[in-house]
Amino acid sequence: CALPICKMDAMFRKSLADLVRGLRANKKNEEQYINKCIQQIKDELKLQNKKAKMVAIQKLTYLHMLGYDISWASFNMIEVMSQPSFTAKRIGYLAASQTFTDETDVLMLATNLFKKDIGSSSPYESGLAINCMANVCNTDLARDLAPDLVALLSSSREYVRKKAVLVLYKVFLKFPQALRPAFPRLKEKLEDPDQSVVCAATNVICELARKNPKNYLSLAPILFKILTTSTNNWMLIKLVKLFGSLTPLEPRLAKKLVEPLSNIMNSTSAMSLLYECILTCTVGLTAHGSIIRLCISKLRLIIEDPDQNLKYLGLLALNKLMAIAPKAVQEHKDTVLNCLDDEDITIRFRALDLVIGMVNKR
Repeated sequence: CALPICKMDAMFRKSLADLVRGLRANKKNEEQYINKCIQQIKDELKLQNKKAKMVAIQKLTYLHMLGYDISWASFNMIEVMSQPSFTAKRIGYLAASQTFTDETDVLMLATNLFKKDIGSSSPYESGLAINCMANVCNTDLARDLAPDLVALLSSSREYVRKKAVLVLYKVFLKFPQALRPAFPRLKEKLEDPDQSVVCAATNVICELARKNPKNYLSLAPILFKILTTSTNNWMLIKLVKLFGSLTPLEPRLAKKLVEPLSNIMNSTSAMSLLYECILTCTVGLTAHGSIIRLCISKLRLIIEDPDQNLKYLGLLALNKLMAIAPKAVQEHKDTVLNCLDDEDITIRFRALDLVIGMVNKR
């Protein structure tokens, strides 16, 4: 007996795997093949079959990765995002994340959908919506969804709290008026019981403080506690950078930082963290001779490292310390002079800068 027409259509529709196989088999006439596939996808998007639309958007997302414009299917992406199936939502939100911009017209139609999915009882649906929001957020979405995202900071699931904290940074960039009412709640997350949430909140605070560190000086006690208790190198790097911006604004802070920064420099094996500690000392702890001498001795180890990039960075930092403690730097002149024979001309130039600074009448 004959199959129903809809089932016959399904048999001849291409899956994503079929599309990829077809591309490999049609390398000589790839553009012609893709144009034919796009026409088939447009026909599939006109169907009432939800699965067919989902697969069509999946194929378009792949074509977008190859450089093809698929902005004409924006409304269809929202249709797939609004399907109840998690699989469909994942495909729809991924397509939107990759192709939507803050000027995409149909974004205004997605506000209620974002509200619904952000507040979903499923943390994974909520996570999909938050991830997409971070990529496509515009001023209107930021204004309308800021209260919903702030409410998620009280979620019982750390997975959701972490994502909500991170997306708020994008919201603040697009709609700065949301920062003041949300700030107390964001501050609370610096003392969250889950370390991943604390890490996310620290990241957001550090990024916000780049523009105007003075506004975040009041957070110094909490941030200092995290600095002295955390073992997360990535978070420590962020905090050390932030304290480098805060110490010129509050001289008393420099004295408190001497011990924790010394402990980090003496114990860490991470060169990136060690280097950030040294840079922070050159900015705000120049009056403390003991830690400056420690910085110089650590820089000697960096300069003697076989990694050329580390050697170059070490010479740059030593050049900064030359203006602060010239006598202490001169104690390591043998290390600097050895760099004059280095194969890398940029390292020889940096070493020469230091030698010029060391030369005196004697």
